[in-house]
Amino acid sequence: MTLQRNEPLNRITTGIQGFDEITGGGLLKSGVYILQGAPGAGKTILANQIAYRHAAGGGNVVYVTMLAESHARLFQHMQAFSFFDPALVPDKVFYISGFNALRAEGLPGVIKLLRSEMRAHKAGILVLDGLVMAASAAASDEALKLFVSDIQAHSTLTGCTSLLLTSDDADKPVSAEQTMVDGILLLRERPFGPRRERNIEVVKFRGSPTLRGNHAFRIGPDGIVIYPRLESMRPDLPMRGVLPEGVSTGIPQLDRMFSNGGFPKGGISAVSGCSGSGKTTLALHFAAQATPDERCLFFGFYESPAFLQQIAKVQGIDPRGVLSTEAVEYIWVPFGENVLDEIASRLLRRASDPKVTRVVIDGSGGFVGAPAWEDRGGAFLAALTNELRRLGVTTLLAIEEQEPGRPRRLDTATMSAVADLIVNLRITTKAEVHRLAWVGKSRNSKSDLRVRELVLGTSGIEVREPSPDVTL
Repeated sequence: MTLQRNEPLNRITTGIQGFDEITGGGLLKSGVYILQGAPGAGKTILANQIAYRHAAGGGNVVYVTMLAESHARLFQHMQAFSFFDPALVPDKVFYISGFNALRAEGLPGVIKLLRSEMRAHKAGILVLDGLVMAASAAASDEALKLFVSDIQAHSTLTGCTSLLLTSDDADKPVSAEQTMVDGILLLRERPFGPRRERNIEVVKFRGSPTLRGNHAFRIGPDGIVIYPRLESMRPDLPMRGVLPEGVSTGIPQLDRMFSNGGFPKGGISAVSGCSGSGKTTLALHFAAQATPDERCLFFGFYESPAFLQQIAKVQGIDPRGVLSTEAVEYIWVPFGENVLDEIASRLLRRASDPKVTRVVIDGSGGFVGAPAWEDRGGAFLAALTNELRRLGVTTLLAIEEQEPGRPRRLDTATMSAVADLIVNLRITTKAEVHRLAWVGKSRNSKSDLRVRELVLGTSGIEVREPSPDVTL
């Protein structure tokens, strides 16, 4: 018998940032899914967000809670989010309690209620909030499996997609109902010392490839926003590759140290040194070469945009005032409760602007300070720089060193994957302070390997031969 390729399954796209991406395109029509997580993990918010997005698009939703209390408190909580629209209740989003049906007739009574309401409201989405209550009322695992099977059968018959919410720990052993459903999404809140980070994981999803592993999310005014884990993403854009031509560093003497006349076009140039060695000053020189048609994105964690412009003015780096024009866009992410993939998402979204040709990341320490860095560090940074290469932008990455030659929490393998060119910076303090620079690595061009001294002149940094008495 020859099997024929079936038509693609119909989808319900949620419109929730990141959700459709990690699920491979959204929920499958008539699928049954479990959203599982401890109380407070975000299940109810996610389910309501999906429900109201569906209703806003013209669909109908039946939302069944297994609690005895009224829905007034639920409405109060949902009013904080922009997706909540009270005008959709009850015509498009219909809430009902299944508690009395469960108490009076057990699981068969709940099934009877679900079937009746799904038919009456022509539901495209059913939410059952409180599967743990149904599990408690089940006489056996077989009874619970039969309950889920009945929901599946009616979902298939009516084309309704069902979400079953359960307040079980996301990492509890596999239970009877999990074997029956089409998909399982686990919501967690993970501690990192005094900080916590929310994440979601798709552990089962029939009929669709998904992005595996944990993906961070935030709960904000618009509801849940998911940031797919950068290392798991496989963009369709081809890798443009690093070009042999150079892009001016903004310092003529430094450009002359490279046979191609500057940083590798479309590549990653790492400027590595300790605090005060000149990384940000070099970055400002590079950014000041931007034009309205070839813009620079300056992504920083330390100085504010106004302070950077002040530094450039004091040091004479930007006589044309480019750093205060639209040719340079600033994204400032102060240290705090930062999420790696949220940071990366902001950076890559703006770097994808066709007019952006230069990117400054000042510096790697902003990523190192994020909670998940210890688990992902090198792999994350390698994935981020690969995406920047894919976009074809020329990037200067400032890398902080805790001591000479020791990049902060970046091992040799990471540096090799990240950087196409490395400029090392050092400070010597014998009698006077001297800033020294040399090329430690250059993949795409020949380079002058002699040590040079960086001297701050009236027009920013000048690159000179070091004095005979200056040594590393």
